[in-house]
Amino acid sequence: MSDSRLTDHLGAILALGLLVLAGIASLAATPLAGNPLDQDLTRMFLPPLSPGHLLGTDHLGRDVLSRVLHGGRSSFVVSLGSAGIAAVLGTFLGIVSAMDRKGSIDRVLQVLNDAILAFPTILLAITVAILFSPGMYQVTVTLGIVFAPVLYRVSRVEARRVMQQEFYLVSQMLGTGRVLRGILHLLPNLLPQVLVQSASLAALAIGTEAALSFLGLGTQPPHPSWGLMLSDARRYLVDAPYLSVFPGAAAALLAFCFQVLSDYGAEFFHLQE
Repeated sequence: MSDSRLTDHLGAILALGLLVLAGIASLAATPLAGNPLDQDLTRMFLPPLSPGHLLGTDHLGRDVLSRVLHGGRSSFVVSLGSAGIAAVLGTFLGIVSAMDRKGSIDRVLQVLNDAILAFPTILLAITVAILFSPGMYQVTVTLGIVFAPVLYRVSRVEARRVMQQEFYLVSQMLGTGRVLRGILHLLPNLLPQVLVQSASLAALAIGTEAALSFLGLGTQPPHPSWGLMLSDARRYLVDAPYLSVFPGAAAALLAFCFQVLSDYGAEFFHLQE
């Protein structure tokens, strides 16, 4: 790979590398930083760079680094899980809608899709989350349902475009079944757009999960979550501002990396057309 091409891909390589490192650090959080639930009331509010506590301790003497790393697990599960659910559900419904000959299913799905998209994302997420009991996996399913209409719209439009191409029309004339046409021709052509949009939704899911946890509708204590850490830290913004800086920075960095990959993917696939 030439220097110019390496420079073109540098942003995406760095973003992907940071995501991989963050994922590994989250999985190995306990060996790296210890138990996030261990309390020591004699070591409360230790500042960053204290001996044995790189990022300091919180109001219960818990290690902030350990809680940040363990909180990354919730963010990865929710972001990747919700984006995956939205991708599967939205793509499936988008293909079904595009291939509907009579148009009745397409009209119903369009109305439902527009109705869901009419609500602000966070408000709809809160509404759906209230219907489920709070928890990390419940939030994952909730956001997957909330984000699915975005993938539905992308998949439907792209599927309609592919269905006008010659190779698809020839396959239809040769008698290839609808299901097989969808698998062989529509799905591969939808995949780039779905992956790009899913990466962007994963970035959005990180902030949304943190907001829901902040409100008590996401990951529940004592399990660490960046949103819960921010909720606890708001009482100590003056005396211990680092308690909010580290989880907030971690969430922002993770979301930024996903968004960089989404932007790069959109540019890359466009250049290949």
